[in-house]
Amino acid sequence: MIQETGETRNAIIEDDNKQVEDILNANKNIREKYWIVVFAKPAKNHVEGKPVLVKIIKPYNVKPASQVGMVIGEVDNTKGTIDWEVNMPDVPFNYEGLPGTEYVSGGESVVETSTIPNAYISK
Repeated sequence: MIQETGETRNAIIEDDNKQVEDILNANKNIREKYWIVVFAKPAKNHVEGKPVLVKIIKPYNVKPASQVGMVIGEVDNTKGTIDWEVNMPDVPFNYEGLPGTEYVSGGESVVETSTIPNAYISK
C-alpha cells in the first residue's frame, strides 16, 4: 500500500473535525458562549524512551488563558459562529532560518472569524 502525500494530514484534520462536531452537537442547546480548546500534553507513556504528546480537544465553560501551541474556539450558538484563536508555537518553526522566506515578528496569534451567519465555518 502506497501512502499519498497529505494522506496523514487529511486523516488528522478529519478526526479533529469529527471531535469538534461531536462537541458542537452535544452542546447545541447551550445559550451562553463556551470554548472548544485544542492542545497537547505529555502522555504517561514513552515510545523508544522518548516522550509522547497526546492531543486533547474538549469544551470549557470559561475561556482558558491563551498559551503557545493552543487553539481556542469561542462558540456562540445564538449566532452560530466559532471565533478561532490560533497561538502558533515558536518551536520548531524557526521562520528566520528558512531560506527564501520573510519573517515578521509579533505574529504570535491569528484570529479567524466566520463571516457566514448561522454557520460553524471559518474562512
